[in-house]
Amino acid sequence: MQELLEKRWTASGVTLPDEPLIPEVVASLIRMTGGNFRLLTRLLTQIERVLSVNDPHLVSNAVLTTSASHTSLS
Repeated sequence: MQELLEKRWTASGVTLPDEPLIPEVVASLIRMTGGNFRLLTRLLTQIERVLSVNDPHLVSNAVLTTSASHTSLS
């Protein structure tokens, strides 16, 4: 999963900024989802929504934390 995220993989229909993901964000994504692609897809979709509202150009830990708090990861 780490390799896919480092290569900028996203679920179908999810668009993230062109900037590469910060290694800490990749690690947090993997830890939060437990390597489950269904949960990863849900979290990436929520990250996209948070970015569209706040318009940052980078997926940071703050964006990830906000997205995770609005997503049921169980």
